[in-house]
Parts: sequence; C-alpha cells; structure tokens
Amino acid sequence: MKHPFYKSIKGRFFLITLVMMLLVGIGASTYSYHMFSKDLTTNSIHSAERNLQFIAEDINESLRDIIYLTDWCRSSNAIASFIMTPRESYDYSRTVAAAANRLTEEYNSNLSSRYVIRIVIAGMEGENFLQTLSNTSYSKVLPFPAVIRSLPYYETLLNASDYDFTIGFQEEPFLSNRPQIIPVIRPIYHTHSAAVIGFIYTEISSSLFIEAAKKYAVSEDATVFFSFGEQDYAITESGILQTEELKSLKEASCDTQISNGSLLRRQPSGEQLYITIPLDAEGCSLTLPAADSKLLSEQPLHFAGILLFILFLIFLLGILLIVSLSRTVTRPVQQLRSRLLQVASGDFSQDASIEWDNEFGDIGKSINQLTVDISNLIEQKISYEKQKKDYELQVLQSQINPHFLYNTLNSIKWMASIQNATGIVEMTTSLSHLMKNIAKGASAIVTIQDEITLLDDYFTIQKYRYGGTISLDYDIEDPALLTNQTLRFTLQPLVENAIFHGIEPKGQNGHISIHIYRNSQKDLRIDITDDGIGMKADEIAAVLSGESASRSQFFKQIGISSVHKQIQYTFGEAYGLSITSEPGVFTKMSILLPYQPKTEKLLETGDPLC
Repeated sequence: MKHPFYKSIKGRFFLITLVMMLLVGIGASTYSYHMFSKDLTTNSIHSAERNLQFIAEDINESLRDIIYLTDWCRSSNAIASFIMTPRESYDYSRTVAAAANRLTEEYNSNLSSRYVIRIVIAGMEGENFLQTLSNTSYSKVLPFPAVIRSLPYYETLLNASDYDFTIGFQEEPFLSNRPQIIPVIRPIYHTHSAAVIGFIYTEISSSLFIEAAKKYAVSEDATVFFSFGEQDYAITESGILQTEELKSLKEASCDTQISNGSLLRRQPSGEQLYITIPLDAEGCSLTLPAADSKLLSEQPLHFAGILLFILFLIFLLGILLIVSLSRTVTRPVQQLRSRLLQVASGDFSQDASIEWDNEFGDIGKSINQLTVDISNLIEQKISYEKQKKDYELQVLQSQINPHFLYNTLNSIKWMASIQNATGIVEMTTSLSHLMKNIAKGASAIVTIQDEITLLDDYFTIQKYRYGGTISLDYDIEDPALLTNQTLRFTLQPLVENAIFHGIEPKGQNGHISIHIYRNSQKDLRIDITDDGIGMKADEIAAVLSGESASRSQFFKQIGISSVHKQIQYTFGEAYGLSITSEPGVFTKMSILLPYQPKTEKLLETGDPLC
C-alpha cells in the first residue's frame, strides 16, 4: 500500500528533521548572539580589570619604594643630626657631609628613585637644607625651605598620613618648565621625643603613572583615569589632564562589586562601562573604560545575516537528506521486508543481494544467518528427540543395576549372618547404605546429620580395611546444629584425605576428631583434625586451588578444592574451606558454613556414634 508523502515514515522524518533543524538553527543562532554579547562584555571587563591590576601593582610598588625612602629619611640619625646641628657648630660641615652622603646612597639604591624629581630636607625654621635631584632635573637657585613652607598645601601635607595623595597633581614650584608632580611633605621628629624638628619634601613625577599606564596592553583609544580624592585626571598624549568625565559615575552610584575590590561602574545612560580599582594610597583609584554598548548594538545586523544564511543551509540540507534517505534507506528496507516475508513462508535459502556494505547489509547478513540457524535448529530438534528416546531407554536399564546390587549385598549379608561373620555383615550393611545414599542423590542440600550418617557408613568400611588402627570421634557443641544445612558429600572427601594422605603415610595408629560448633560470628564451623604427617604451606595452597594430584579414591570426582569451590558458589565467597597444619604433628581442615538450620522438618538428633 502506497501512503501519501506526509504520512509515510520518510515524509514524517523529513518534516520532523526540517522543523528540528530550523528550531536548532534559530535557537543556536539566538543563543550564540546572546552568548557572544555576554562574552564580549565579560571579556572586555576582565581584560580591563586585568590591565588595571597590572597598572595598579606597578604604581603601588613604586609608591611603596618612594614612601620607604621618605620614611628612611625621617628615621635616619644622620638626617636628624644635620637638622639639629647649628651652622656655627664645629661639627656642622662633617654632619652635613655625612647626612648628604647617606641620603645620596639611599636615593641611588632605591628602585623607584627615577620617579623622584627632588628631595628637600630642612628644619622647621631657617634656610639650611639638604637636596637630592634626579639626573635630568634643573632648577633655579632659590631659598627652598622658605618656598616649600609658603606652598598652599604645606600644612595639609605636613599633617597627612603616609599614603595620603588626595591633593592630586600640582605644578613643580622650582623647575622652569613646571612639570606636574605629586608633592609629599612629612614631618621629621626628634630622635628622643615627639617634637617636630624638620620636614622632608618629596616630588613624585607624573611619569610614574604615565609609564605604568602605557606599559601594559591597553588599547590605543582607551583612556586611563586617575582619581585623587575628588579630583580626576586622564592620561592623554600631551600628558595628564584634569577631567570631569567620571563625575557622572560618582553621582550615579551604579557600582557593582566584582573581584579583588574592583568595581564595575555604569554611566547613567548605560552606554559605557568602567572598571575601577583602588590604589594603596588613601582615596586614590584607577579607572578604565570596558565594554562599549554601541559596539554591541551593531552585532544584531551581523547575526541576522548569519541566521538567514544558516536557515538557507538547513533547507538545502533537508532536501539533500530526503533524496539520500530515499536511496539509502527506503529501498533497502523494502528489500529486507520482502526477504523476511520469504523466510516466514518457509524459504530458508540465503540471499547474497541483501548483504550491502553498510548497516542495512549487516541486517541482511543477520537475516541470512538467521535462516541458517533456523535450519540447524530444526535439525537439532529432530536429533534431540531421537537422543531423548535413547536416554529414556538407558535410564530404564540403569535402574536395574542398583536393585541388582542391593539384592546381591543382602544375599551376602544373609550368608555372613548364617556363618556368624559379624564383620562382613557390618561392612556389607554399611556398603549397602552408602551405595543407596549415593544412588538416591535427589538434593544437593542436606543436613549435617545426613552427612554424618553417610560418613559413619564410609568410616565403618575403612575401619575394617585398616584393621582398627584408625578411630573417629565427634565433639558437637549443640545437637541442634545437626539440622544445619550443608552440601552433599562435604565431610567424606575431607575424612578420606585425612586417612589416605595424613594417617596412612605415618604407618601408625591414627585418630580423627570432628568438632561442630558456632564461632564468634555465629557461623557454623566444622573442624576435622587428624594426627597424621601434616602438610606444608605450598601443599595446602595446591590442595585448595585444585593443582594437587591427590584426589579422593572413593569418590574420584570429588576433590577438596571442589568441595571448597562448591561451598563458595552455594553460600558465598565468605564461606568455604581453610587448612592449618604443622608437619609431623596434625592437620586441621575447617568448613565454614552459614548458620541455616533446616526448619521444614526438624530431625531427631542424638549421638551420631550410636
């Protein structure tokens, strides 16, 4: 039956695929646009923050060096001696020379001295002073202490803290070209009191901030802003200029805390983002423009074109897909369906034409293999039915043998009783019971009482065989333990091993004891101990692994390793056999079983030796 295209699997698959591809394409494009915009903004913010962190670290490190130099001057005994020594003193020249030398040494050894234009040290009164200049500086000959004390910010800076630069950039008062500097004025105290005896005047060059800003990967059109208290400055090609651009940011207070104390700041119009990082200096910070929303506003047009192109590709791919599906799926499926109908009608021949070199070819090969398997299965079924008839005949014949043996053993027992041969009677009776127990073997799980009954019959025969030189006794902690479940033929192979490989090679009388009890973990344990020749550690390992050549002679198919493995298979890895031995003294084989008394039918227990 031919279905309409939109109802056929091929048509539905095409329509679903086309719709899904359109949805995925539109969704992926939209998601990509939003993620790109978000990533662009995030990367711009992180880039600006990283650049600012590098700049701030450079500036902070240089300022720390300069403040350290200033603090050294304030605490130097040589500097204090210079200030406190009068000009008319006999030691004045020597004191001045010592202070100047120490100041020059400390200045030259400071890593940031290139940013210090001038250091002037003077007393609170008078015109005596020490001065250190940068190599490229030039100044007029002026009364420096008096000029410094007359500066409008002298008192403010004299009482300021070490890292207070809030007065911002000022014009250098001594150089002719008036470069921009940050002045630092700090008091010098008496060495033995809190009295102020002088001051140190330090000029920090604006190049410290300019070089730090240009040192790192800041885009060419980006401006780095420095804020000192309420004053804002911008680095331009002509130098550092005061600006009002950040005023709107401070008034808007649209700040968001990000990492490491950084602030994300937004203009009230929302068109520009800024990153601000504080400096170690009080009230000082750096600001750098981050993502520009104007740049982001241009992206939708680009993404619209990309989206249209993706939609066109999706439609084209859908057409190619339906053509490809018709050739690679529809025709092979029809051939496979036809072949399956032939198999259903009873044609089990192979068809090589459906074994293509693709996944459908794998199905075709499987169909051909299925026909072979069905043919073989039919033949095997016929053969099994024939074998079943043969096995039923063999079972009927095998049932004759045990009855014949029982009758023969009863006849021997009757003749031995007449002749008063009690030993033969007892051995014959035990052998009869033993063979009957072996022959019935209906269940693999029995009680310990059943195992002891079988073991008593076996030991009776062995006792006569060895002329009474071997003995066996039982130590049962609780008669109720005899109802615990175990596997058939668990005890007999272990006792046989004790007789044949422990006691018999000794050449003397031997004794076997069986102790049945519950251990500290409440599991059931059976210890079979003989006083034979014992076993070495490698022999014990070989016996448990099944590598030993020693095997049970009475039940050839049952070995110690087999008993060990069957217990583990039945009750779990925690159970099984273990062997301890001392060569020439004893061997103890222990069986560990879970405590599982048989509750369906409790057996009457008593002395197993009765």
